[in-house]
Amino acid sequence: MLSALVSAICWACFDFIRKQLAQHVSAPLMSVIFSLLVLPGYLIYWGWLQAPLPEAEYFVPGAVSGLLAAIGSVCFIRGLAVGKIAVMLPLLSVTPVVSGAFAWIWLGEPLAEAQVLALGAITLGSFILQGGRFAIREPGAGYVLITALCWGMCIVFDKQALQHAEVSFHLIFLTTSVALINGMIFRPKLGAGVLLKYKWQWAGAALVFAFAVLCQLVALQQLQPGVMEAIKRAFGITSAALLGVYFYKETLKHYQWLSIAVILIGTVSLY
Repeated sequence: MLSALVSAICWACFDFIRKQLAQHVSAPLMSVIFSLLVLPGYLIYWGWLQAPLPEAEYFVPGAVSGLLAAIGSVCFIRGLAVGKIAVMLPLLSVTPVVSGAFAWIWLGEPLAEAQVLALGAITLGSFILQGGRFAIREPGAGYVLITALCWGMCIVFDKQALQHAEVSFHLIFLTTSVALINGMIFRPKLGAGVLLKYKWQWAGAALVFAFAVLCQLVALQQLQPGVMEAIKRAFGITSAALLGVYFYKETLKHYQWLSIAVILIGTVSLY
């Protein structure tokens, strides 16, 4: 649980810094740059541990996980490009339910009754906190629906893949997959200028991103995927809301504060 908590905090910090960079850099370019920035660190980590190559059984779930992560990333970027962020983001709150249900079916890892209730509370609270708006006919809604399904299932294949490989190798495989697929589809123009101009933001974001993924995979070896996804989403969504209040002078309505309380209670009940 400690690794899951550290991962969730790192994801929240990453989202905060990424929001700053998004004002100056396109989403496709950010996706590729982040992958390229953390990949050398993952390679050094793998070499330092002298970890072995994965078993043959790794490559099917590993490849599916990498493909789902990349497809989810591509669809999310496409959805935000053509749709309204206020309509797109609430749908991502269902990823814990997707992960929990799919892990139950695919891996045979059921959730306890209390965990099912907690996931439901976190999902509902997250949906309401982010505006509670979704219409399938909205531009980009289909893209984000695919994103939610892909990211929800991806973490399940991560856990299956980690039964046959070390975390350090899976980090390299996933990062390379996302970078290659996003690079080939979007073909963003990489330039030293954009890196140097915001070098401290890139460095900070890359650092917390690297630890977020690392700690998530470490925690995933012991947790049901739905629980891991719920902790990540809960911390990310509540942190984003609170940071918006204190740094951007945004206001939250009474029902949104109530949603935060529901999310936090649901998260605590998972422990």
